[in-house]
Amino acid sequence: MMLKFSRMSACLLTGLLAAGAVTASATAASATTLKSCKATGTNANCATAAVVKSPGTLTVTVNSSPHQSVIVAWDSSCSQGGSTKQEKGTFTATAPVTRVLPHAFARPDSCIVAAAGEITGSGAIAVTLSTSHVIKGFANLCASDTANKTAAGTKIETAACANSAPEQWAFSHGELVHLGVCMTDKGGAGNGGKIVLGKCTGAASQVWTHNAHQEYVLAAHGGTLCLTDPGSAKKAGTQLVVATCRNTANQHWTLT
Repeated sequence: MMLKFSRMSACLLTGLLAAGAVTASATAASATTLKSCKATGTNANCATAAVVKSPGTLTVTVNSSPHQSVIVAWDSSCSQGGSTKQEKGTFTATAPVTRVLPHAFARPDSCIVAAAGEITGSGAIAVTLSTSHVIKGFANLCASDTANKTAAGTKIETAACANSAPEQWAFSHGELVHLGVCMTDKGGAGNGGKIVLGKCTGAASQVWTHNAHQEYVLAAHGGTLCLTDPGSAKKAGTQLVVATCRNTANQHWTLT
């Protein structure tokens, strides 16, 4: 099955286009999930594709139950100013895994992106294509789930911006989402509260507004607290907190 899958993956985008799996309508780059697929069984595999306008970063996330080794094939065809370039590849990893998919242009006009995944044993697999962004703050450091984990309580820290998988976030319905979990004020602690990952529930402790000052303002505590790099730390590995909004450089964040 693995050999068969690898051969099929070489024509992934072409095959999905021919099958009509890629719709003509394009999704704005602020979207979270573009397309997804699921399958179950022995050596279960599925493929999905989407069209997206002006994406910043394209990502593929593959999950399995039980967690196990997966092989993933991907293909992107992006256009800018009348020029089109294609990139493709494969990788093997242990699920869950998120990878940034390269494309040829810094800000393409549009992309067609496709991905397929297969598990090496029995169970279920899900493949999800998304657009995502990095959250760049003080001293050109980015908000990062440095361990790239989904466990509740995982620290959100500063890291040197590398456009890597742990730095990928989607801003959707007021939530800052990474790997399906949300940036959260731990325990609703308030001023000085540490920022961690938590199950997305829509609670005020994980709903944010990005204002004209480039601050992420937490809905809880009367909207008085902002996402903050404490002490204006220039060192990677500093855990983020919420603190009283003061429109200072260490509270300014750009979603790019």
